[in-house]
Amino acid sequence: MIIEGVLTAYLIAVVLIGIYEYRKTRGILDYYLAGKKLGTLIVSFSFFATYFSTAAFLGGGGFGFIAGFQWSAFLTFFHILFAILAWMLIAPPMKRFADKYGALTIPELFRNRLGVLSQIIAAVIILIFFELYMVSIYKGAGNLLQVMLSIDYTTGLIITAIVVTLYTAIGGFRAVVMTDLIQGVIVLIGGVALFATLIYTLGGLNSAIEALSNTQIFGGMDGKSLFEFGKLAPPPIMKAGMVIPFVLSLTFAISVAQLASPQLVVRFIAARDERVIANGMILTPLIIGIFAICVFSIGPFGWLVIPKYTNDVMPFLKDADLVVPFIAMKLFPVGINALLLTAIVAAAMSTINSLVHVVATAFVRDFLQNVKKLSDSTSLTLTRVAVFVFALIPLIFAVKPMGLIVEIVGVSFSVITAAFLVPLLAALYSEKPNRTAASASMIAAVITCVLWYVMYYRVYWIYPVVPGLLASIVVYAAFSLALPKPAEVEA
Repeated sequence: MIIEGVLTAYLIAVVLIGIYEYRKTRGILDYYLAGKKLGTLIVSFSFFATYFSTAAFLGGGGFGFIAGFQWSAFLTFFHILFAILAWMLIAPPMKRFADKYGALTIPELFRNRLGVLSQIIAAVIILIFFELYMVSIYKGAGNLLQVMLSIDYTTGLIITAIVVTLYTAIGGFRAVVMTDLIQGVIVLIGGVALFATLIYTLGGLNSAIEALSNTQIFGGMDGKSLFEFGKLAPPPIMKAGMVIPFVLSLTFAISVAQLASPQLVVRFIAARDERVIANGMILTPLIIGIFAICVFSIGPFGWLVIPKYTNDVMPFLKDADLVVPFIAMKLFPVGINALLLTAIVAAAMSTINSLVHVVATAFVRDFLQNVKKLSDSTSLTLTRVAVFVFALIPLIFAVKPMGLIVEIVGVSFSVITAAFLVPLLAALYSEKPNRTAASASMIAAVITCVLWYVMYYRVYWIYPVVPGLLASIVVYAAFSLALPKPAEVEA
């Protein structure tokens, strides 16, 4: 009853925040970007909470159970690196250009710098692949509530969807960022608390590492394999001898998304001023680093916890997303694990709310507006309706998801990053970016990522972000060289 009570109180609280922010929403700018008045604390924790979802807690935290500490190390390194680069290279020019053109969405910024075709292509990519990404977040929430509350998986999905859709549709971006602040603090505390409790329970870090080195893991190997580079991965990847390319490309795919994912970088536009951006350069990588070090290191230690309670580790090898919630349930007393449950549910909701908000705004502002001119009041109404529609679609697919959380996230991030990064850099750093080249590079990235995943991924075990980015770079460069410069075209 304690777990149910804490969770219910939390869910009611975020809906009330949505209602409160609805009363403060005065128009389209408030609903889309919270009036562009966000301070450092809100922007930084909103970026952090949106980026880290159940995919981080369950997928990122649990996959180390299979892949060992190489997974933990590279995922942490790339997260910190790209957090720094995002705030140094993307945030300042994006804020300047968005303010100059009055852009409210990333595709709209593309329109101003790269042409209307790039806006439409970007909107379509968001509509398709953000929906796919949301499947992974719903799956994480369903798995969590299934394990920790002993309820039906589908029921867990529905609870998550109803609450997050209500407060996002009602309160818009104001509700999104305010709940992100609260959820971000809960997520950070929950991640640190879980890791600290785990290490304390195992007798300290040195004792835990020594015990882990001497334990037996899958395939008859000893725990020392968990500390070796290029040794562990899912069996098909180990058999193919592609452990290193798999681990490096997947951790890269998940982390580099910080540079170009619209649901993240739109927060730079919503910042109050450039001073907020400057302060965020320090705060955001710091909290991302703390969380990453703690949560991504949990998985391998599952080999010391899980066998104490069950002799059957096969379910956890088949679905590593179950490792973290199992550890949490066993290590924490009822009152404390209720707080951790809330932290992971918060991680799910803080990402879903941003994703569905970006999808809805892209559909109305960047797609429908190019079909028919809409007034601000009509756009606002349609966006609220679109939130409900686009939250429902991934919920249906999440009932029978396509794979592990970490795989779904990796594929989605591959496409999103490969499609957006090159044109975004061109828009921000090229004086006169080639519009045709930008649109062609996005199309090439999407096609390459999808074809690679379908035809070659299970041969080479390299995630699609690598060939997708290469294709985007090559196509942009080729079109820029082959076609007239923008000034000549416009003349």
